[in-house]
Amino acid sequence: MRNWLILLGVLQLSAAGSGCVSNLDDVDLDGLDGAGGDTGSSGTASSGGPAGTGTGGPTGTDGSGTTGTGGPAGTGGGGPTATSSSASGGEGGTCAAEDTCPFEGGVEIDCRRRFMYGVNYAWRDFGADFGGQTRWSQAGISGKKNQVLADLQDMRAHGVDVVRWWIYPRFYGDQITFDGQGNPTGLGGTSVQDIQAALELADQAEVNVMFTLFSFDGFYKTTHNPPSGLSVWSMGPIVADASRRARLIENVVRPIAQTVASSPHRHRMLAWDVINEPEWAMTGPSLHGGDPAFEGDSSKFDLVTHEQMEALAKESAAVLRGETGAPVSVGSAAIKWGQAWTHADVDFYQVHMYGWVNEWYPYNKPLSEYGLTDKPVVMGEFPSNMDGMNVTYDKFVSDLYELRYAGALSWSITDTNFPWSSAKSAVKAFADQHPCETRY
Repeated sequence: MRNWLILLGVLQLSAAGSGCVSNLDDVDLDGLDGAGGDTGSSGTASSGGPAGTGTGGPTGTDGSGTTGTGGPAGTGGGGPTATSSSASGGEGGTCAAEDTCPFEGGVEIDCRRRFMYGVNYAWRDFGADFGGQTRWSQAGISGKKNQVLADLQDMRAHGVDVVRWWIYPRFYGDQITFDGQGNPTGLGGTSVQDIQAALELADQAEVNVMFTLFSFDGFYKTTHNPPSGLSVWSMGPIVADASRRARLIENVVRPIAQTVASSPHRHRMLAWDVINEPEWAMTGPSLHGGDPAFEGDSSKFDLVTHEQMEALAKESAAVLRGETGAPVSVGSAAIKWGQAWTHADVDFYQVHMYGWVNEWYPYNKPLSEYGLTDKPVVMGEFPSNMDGMNVTYDKFVSDLYELRYAGALSWSITDTNFPWSSAKSAVKAFADQHPCETRY
């Protein structure tokens, strides 16, 4: 069991384009977004585009954007110097034993520096896994343990070590309670039981979890009693207002972290991702490093500024790290915004890569050319079937490994546009080639 209190002592505190997608259709509130990947046009989406699958749930659509501009592919290698995001061991946070297979550039957790390798789940039922959705007769994880365990065991059998798993992509389930003004007042439904069940099942399947708290999908405008009969509160006004944001942190983020910290299986919660692809819900100039401006769609989302979203990231990171000691990241939509979260007190960076990104911001350029050398960089999403990438899975992940990225998590188990069945053998083959470096 990892000693998170000791871990805490050594943590590092610290457009042209659009997301991993190609168009952003109107959300279908009759079905409300079901599930989706990060590169497509039709279907249900969350991280952006083509339809995924959500067992038993209604479906909808969302998705979005245009391509950016950038330079040609560079050559060479060399990633960031590895940093210790967390460690445990002897007195003062030192490690009791030498790491037998450290990966240079990796995220160090519990005295192990590894290539964070695995897959996005990212949900079994979009928006219902944590808290449930009674109106759609969708149980949370605690009510569908057999199905979830089978999924996790299948991932583990094919070389997966880390599972990126979304908690609250939108606020239309039973998972959060609100007052009449749309302020979050606490966790609802089966949220606590589902978080505990997720860690229990991860331990049984021998996989580790990166929990993603929120997604840009949560910034869709507030709707009351659409055809589906649900009220859906937007995160936008909450994040934009410091006092309301504080309620979100104290009444939602902290209880989630405390639930993880109290679990006997808490060692399976490897890392946190505050929010998936926040750039799509942002507007205005970037605060850092000459990144392109943010151009979220104001007709669909309640947009916030970079400053406001950075505040959400920093305030959440402080609580998540303080309660659990686990390292924290932000799931950035693309390396075109490579500097966006360099001042957000994250422990490692996370970027996503799809065909439109690769066209202008090639994955095989050294990280130094993107100005990301001070902390590990995990490739948090890329199409598992390599659709639109013009490169094989093995070549892509091997290149990331050689360039000293800190990990690779393909998209996604439940997105039929990127079939997991077509990627299993390749995922396992790479893990078999690096059995120690890819396993925390």
